[in-house]
Amino acid sequence: MCGIAGIGNKEDELDVSAAVEDSLERMRHRGPDDKGTEQWNRCCLGMCRLSIIDIESGHQPIWNEDRSMAIVLNGEVYNYLELRHELVVKGHKFYTKTDTEVLLHLYEEYGERMLEKLRGMFAFSIWDEKNQELFLARDRMGQKPLYYFVTADGAVAFASELKALKVLAKRLSFPLKIRDQSIYDYLSFGIPEPWTIYDGVYCLKPGYWMRVNKTGMESQSYWTLTRLPKVEMSYQEAQKCLRDLIRETVKLQLRSDVPLGVFLSGGMDSSVITYEASRENGSTLTAFTVATPGFETDESAIAKRTARALGIRHQILDMKIAPKDYIFQVVEHYDQPFSDSSAIPSMAISKLASNYVKVVLNGDGGDEIFGGYRRYVANRHFDLWGRYVPSFIWGLLGNVLGGCPGSRRSALGFLRRITRGSSQSPAMRFLTWTNDQLNDSDKRSWWIGKRQSPTEALIENKLKEISNYSWVDRQIELDRAFILPGLLVKMDMASMAASLEARSPFLDHKIIEFAALLPDSYKVGLKMGKRILRDAYSGLLSDEVTRGKKKGFEIPLYKWLTDDLKDLTTDALLNPNAMIYSYWDKTQVHLLAEQKIMRERNWAYLMYALLILELWLQRERKNIT
Repeated sequence: MCGIAGIGNKEDELDVSAAVEDSLERMRHRGPDDKGTEQWNRCCLGMCRLSIIDIESGHQPIWNEDRSMAIVLNGEVYNYLELRHELVVKGHKFYTKTDTEVLLHLYEEYGERMLEKLRGMFAFSIWDEKNQELFLARDRMGQKPLYYFVTADGAVAFASELKALKVLAKRLSFPLKIRDQSIYDYLSFGIPEPWTIYDGVYCLKPGYWMRVNKTGMESQSYWTLTRLPKVEMSYQEAQKCLRDLIRETVKLQLRSDVPLGVFLSGGMDSSVITYEASRENGSTLTAFTVATPGFETDESAIAKRTARALGIRHQILDMKIAPKDYIFQVVEHYDQPFSDSSAIPSMAISKLASNYVKVVLNGDGGDEIFGGYRRYVANRHFDLWGRYVPSFIWGLLGNVLGGCPGSRRSALGFLRRITRGSSQSPAMRFLTWTNDQLNDSDKRSWWIGKRQSPTEALIENKLKEISNYSWVDRQIELDRAFILPGLLVKMDMASMAASLEARSPFLDHKIIEFAALLPDSYKVGLKMGKRILRDAYSGLLSDEVTRGKKKGFEIPLYKWLTDDLKDLTTDALLNPNAMIYSYWDKTQVHLLAEQKIMRERNWAYLMYALLILELWLQRERKNIT
């Protein structure tokens, strides 16, 4: 695991090595153990390394036998030992025991087709000196980030974090201008990839490679996920296949030359990963849990009982932290507005775990892969009968329920949101059933400035691609496109801030492909999601885990906004000179802050998103001036 940066296809006489060195320093937290750069006439590659595999001889960049190619890698390739054996049989010579060197020889042997063989999370760059080509690639799900821009004369700069890329932008005189469309989309569901907060700066798409040379730039997808046709196997057989696949994946991801741990909540996903990891590593495994005493989302007691039953060590972190301190850390570290409040406990537990281990496994992706959220159950019912109810009936029911008391997280609150969404267009329904912030209708009275493209247009375009899917599969696919990327950014940035590598077995593409082809009824029941995962581990984990309701990895956000963060929120958002007023209407923001509007929506999430945006804009102005 590390941070990578570089400039390719540059002018021969341009020396950029100092800029790449400085870029690496800006993200040294990603790799405090080692650093290396190499400059050629038309390229410079650099990396800062967190040593996990082959600690002694894994210095990067790594060269091939005749030193005609070099590579830098951020991430892990879990099946590298099997691939290495295949390459040795074909005559390749290795000088290290790293997965990084395996990638380089695979590229020599297969070109871009080598990506089809990989199981892992990665973003890497290869410079081919003979052909004067730069090759970039990112893992199928986008677990590892890779940001880039292209200058007017065709030079490409890339880095693992935007703070590092900004150094290269300055060296190449590439202007960084805030992208209004990103601000517009942000209050719906964040900033969608491949765009970023800056005009002309992008993420390489998950499952894509890019090649750059003197003739131009080429980019292609190397992986496509399909959800049809569904597999024909019994439910019992599917459970066994799933257990075997998870077991194999966890075993692969436990490969490490340094100590490992696991993030454990009281929920299903992390408990499954912990169970399988404990089978392999036993008493040497340490589990880490966040506790939020006094709040309904606290699962630490269940996690403690699970750890005890599995016979593993357990560390609990009480969330008695100063939210004001952490919110500024989020603004500074995440590089662009990031409104998922669970970034705060993610950073806190990563810091705790880094005192004990260098690598942790987690349960990220389980909900999105196996249909764990309540909205998947709603879509299952919508598939069966809900779509036959006229929208005006849903609207009337929503109006009736709208006057009934009940928090957003309560069953009644969820039902209100479901009925409201059922009367809307599919794109608006997706927004309502997920983050439930602003839709385009709202933004017409909120937005200041030039009209932007509706965020719903992105969703509608995706829906056209998957129109033959069930509504359950459509919801899962939309979440994969628009919600999951934020989850992956959250964990990557939070763990890397503490120089900790976080691995997510559920995001292995073999598991994802298997789950995608399961019938809806196998994944989502009529009352609860993740049906097959729960049943597959029934009897192996306690009933309170396999039958428990999802609580989520959240902070007490409403309490924080109305108590601990109240003064900060007031100073930031109600200041007459607040920078968000360049984008969002002052009257609407004031009404929101006074809780006079959006109470039936995700009020706390929306307030937090605006606060993060204002603090980020303030920091950006200081950095520019």
